[in-house]
Parts: sequence; C-alpha cells; structure tokens
Amino acid sequence: MSTGQIAGAIGTPASEIEIDASLVHSLLAAQYPDLAHLPLHSVGAGWDNAMFRLGNQLCVRLPRRKIATTLIEHEQAWLPQLSTLPIPIPIPYRLGI
Repeated sequence: MSTGQIAGAIGTPASEIEIDASLVHSLLAAQYPDLAHLPLHSVGAGWDNAMFRLGNQLCVRLPRRKIATTLIEHEQAWLPQLSTLPIPIPIPYRLGI
C-alpha cells in the first residue's frame, strides 16, 4: 500500500478550529486592513492547513490544528536559509497571529 493509499484510508485529521472565509476576512481586517478588500475564496484544506486565495497574487494559509503552528514557525525560520538555493523559494508577504 502506498503512502497516499494509507493517508486516504486513515482520513484527514479533524480540524481543531473551524476556518472559513468569514474568519479569514475578520483576521485580515484586524491585522492587515490594506488587504481586507481583496477577493477571497477557499482553495481547500489538507492535514495541517486551510488555504485561501487572496486577490490574484496572494494566498492565506491558516493552521487547522495546533501542531501545525509549530510546523509553520519552523518553516518561517528555515525559508531565509534556503533563499540562497538556485530554485524558487516562497517568501512570506505577511505573518499574522
């Protein structure tokens, strides 16, 4: 059985917080009001994060589970270290709390 088949058999873990466009819009309005006017729509959710498209060039990623917060923090710490590699590396535009 492949890893994908195992994950499908197990199922996606339940979200610890309900994340919807209304919540994302509220967070944007409170933390980044200059972005709150941009169109927002859900792209989907995986094991750890929910993704939303914000305008034509940005995305919003929010952790669905507490453990994912630590994963995002590690990612944010490592991305600058990886920026010297000869491949495209994502650059966070804004970080929220």
